[in-house]
Amino acid sequence: MKNKKYILITKDLQKNLINFLDEIQLEAAKSNKHEDMHIINFCSWAIEELLSGFDAKFRKKKPPQKKSRDQYLDETFMDWNMPEMSDEEYEKLVDQFDAFLRSWEKEYNKKNPKKKPIKNRPHKPKFEDIVQHCSLDEIKDMLLDDPELTPQERFDLYYTEHERVQAEKNSFTLDEIYKKVGIGRYKPPSKNKKN
Repeated sequence: MKNKKYILITKDLQKNLINFLDEIQLEAAKSNKHEDMHIINFCSWAIEELLSGFDAKFRKKKPPQKKSRDQYLDETFMDWNMPEMSDEEYEKLVDQFDAFLRSWEKEYNKKNPKKKPIKNRPHKPKFEDIVQHCSLDEIKDMLLDDPELTPQERFDLYYTEHERVQAEKNSFTLDEIYKKVGIGRYKPPSKNKKN
């Protein structure tokens, strides 16, 4: 049984196959020919196999769990021939080794920085800060020149700015609204006047 290979089929396919074999079996049972008996026997066997098959479900794969410090230490240091020591001495040894690795990593990162220092990097302002001072054509050119954006992101950013510009065109300042309505702004009486 170890060398057998299996194919999983859905419950719907199993049901359809059983119905199909049952129809063939019924047609073969109508006549009394010797060949039809073989068909009936085969259909009976196939239906029995389909009904007695194993049920299976797919499990969701769990992401690998991050190992704890103790698990990592057990896997790493158990093969070493270390002298007998108490748990306290062992913890002290591991802490010293951790301190060594941290200081080595710190020195390594000083000599091999991952990013350029902020002083040497060119200043790249945020997109939102720039677009307030640009026309739609300039924004379009900037978006088309940016290789990091997908076409959908370019469209979304451009459309958002287009809507903002349209809203600005259709809006009025408070003074314009007062003027259009024909009223003046409220001016509170000065506090210096005495009655």
